[in-house]
Amino acid sequence: MRRPARLLRIMALACAGLAFANQCCRHGGINFIQAVQPVEPLHVTHVVPASSGKFGSTPLYQRVPENQLPPSFVAGCLVAAFATTRSSWSNQRNKKQRMRVACAASGSEVGVVLLSAGVGKRMGASIPKQYIKLMGLEIALHSLDTFLDCDVSEIVIVCAEEWQHIFKDHLEKRGSTKCALKFTTGGKERQDSVRNGLAKITAPIVAIHDAARPLVTKEEMEKVVADAAEHGAALLAVPTKATIKQAVAVDDNFVAATPKRKLLWEAHTPQVIRSDLLRKGFEKAEKENLEVTDDVSLIELLGEKVKLTEGEYTNIKVTTPEDIAVAETILRERGYVSPE
Repeated sequence: MRRPARLLRIMALACAGLAFANQCCRHGGINFIQAVQPVEPLHVTHVVPASSGKFGSTPLYQRVPENQLPPSFVAGCLVAAFATTRSSWSNQRNKKQRMRVACAASGSEVGVVLLSAGVGKRMGASIPKQYIKLMGLEIALHSLDTFLDCDVSEIVIVCAEEWQHIFKDHLEKRGSTKCALKFTTGGKERQDSVRNGLAKITAPIVAIHDAARPLVTKEEMEKVVADAAEHGAALLAVPTKATIKQAVAVDDNFVAATPKRKLLWEAHTPQVIRSDLLRKGFEKAEKENLEVTDDVSLIELLGEKVKLTEGEYTNIKVTTPEDIAVAETILRERGYVSPE
């Protein structure tokens, strides 16, 4: 809404400038020194050309009453006033819209599904990667703490029963929480785990997050929830830095195409979706036997729009031992203090 108002202001200035330049050209020039000489006071005045004179000789400009203002100058002023008023109205509407979005994304409206059921084979550790300690705290608990600090109504932790004690012990140390905590087990594939978590969600908006992304921030969560409340579905993502090549096939490693990098985004989590919309997506996937690797893909299958919410490049997924070193560096830069 700001661009039309800005364009009107530019047009108004151009209109006034053309009127001024037109008067100057018609009367031969401007003697700025003489133009600003004191004259008898008038209530409303502006400068217009005199009827005759040459540059540098006789005064070319004099002050005249309001009733002698050039019509083109008056028109320019009216357009400028309208543009300013329109801009003010636009700003007020945008402010009200932002307030409505904020109310729609209030804590009682948002639930979280924290996915912590993966095995993490690429880490090469004896335990699932999300339970490896990162600066004295399990990777999954970093994510949990972020959501506990957010204004959410419920958190469903999806994990194997044998690892539930990690979360329960941590919650006991933290003390009472404002939101409800629930547990459920994972499924064969990621989308199965998400569906298990969704089954326990009562909030109208659900945020789904991989526990292996321990560096997500409260600010990122608030941004993506606000976008989902407005558009129905949104995910944190960052513009891709590298050039991506598309192979001919899974077993044919020759280049088939090079997508435009400016259009590519790397998907992160949380991915935030209206709960009813996500349930419809799961129904479609089940009927058509479809598999997806992220949550908003189910919404795309429904033909619905998904908002890309720009997040931070620091919201990395910890997959290899090298990622742990990177995550530790980021936490130190943020001033994180180990609980141990």
